[in-house]
Amino acid sequence: MTLRRITLFLTGFALCAAAMPVAAAEPGPYPTATWEQVQDEETRWAQEGKVEAPTPPGVNRYDCAPTFPGAVPVVLLHGFAGDEYRAWGYLGPALANAGLCVYSFSYGGSNAMQGGGNGPLADSAVEIKQKLTALTARLGVPKVDLIGHSEGGIMAQHIVKTDPEIAGGVRSVTTISSPTHGTLGELGATLLGNLRDELPVPPAVKDLLAGSVFLQELNSGPTTVPGIAYTTISSRFDPISSFGQNEAMIAEPGVDNYVLQNVCPASKAGHNGTVFSPTTATLVLNALDRSTVRPIPCQDDSTG
Repeated sequence: MTLRRITLFLTGFALCAAAMPVAAAEPGPYPTATWEQVQDEETRWAQEGKVEAPTPPGVNRYDCAPTFPGAVPVVLLHGFAGDEYRAWGYLGPALANAGLCVYSFSYGGSNAMQGGGNGPLADSAVEIKQKLTALTARLGVPKVDLIGHSEGGIMAQHIVKTDPEIAGGVRSVTTISSPTHGTLGELGATLLGNLRDELPVPPAVKDLLAGSVFLQELNSGPTTVPGIAYTTISSRFDPISSFGQNEAMIAEPGVDNYVLQNVCPASKAGHNGTVFSPTTATLVLNALDRSTVRPIPCQDDSTG
């Protein structure tokens, strides 16, 4: 083990231990939440004075034994202004109910409700690598699957592209509503120009705008890493990652790019609704187990 790896492990272990308390081993099936339920519950919790967002049911079970074909642990990365429950109240339990061992942690801020993913993306990348290293060491596994929503998908792509040690421990990357090429597209980048640094918004927002230094690094040369399977899932009703063109797609060989409306014309899921969609959940399961093609459910996912 290299000195760098040891440092990552020791630092990450401390962070991970603080951020990821051991979840009680509750039996499944685990209840899933709708986008509307998540919003209502977080509003109620805030009124009651609750600060920390809970881990979704079925997530962070350290005694988990997968029953999903060929499974490795699945690690979920939330997006900007997210938290574990807000992002994964549906998809986390849905994947656990399918027989997967699912894990999540906050980054880029606290796990206060809607309080994560706000810091500079370069800082978040360091934090995620530390926590991921600590998690894989705790689980004693050589590989994981990464799934990221919005900013979380960009972070997943970035850490495997820029860190060979991290990439060696990742089997697949699935992004959902992730503006890989920058939100607001080329138009936004042109209009903002040098005003980017003056915007009164969190650092993460500036890094997520098209043309940022962070995204230029991500998109210079191939975005993907050989040996890692990539899947992108997006929606035409998403103003964040489909601004004029589909900023979520990765036009590189071997990448499976899905637009929800091409798979399910009835879907009206927006930026947040994509991670509360049964269509998305089944596309994710098919991406994680490519030996089985599961029928894709289709309904009016008019949420978020």
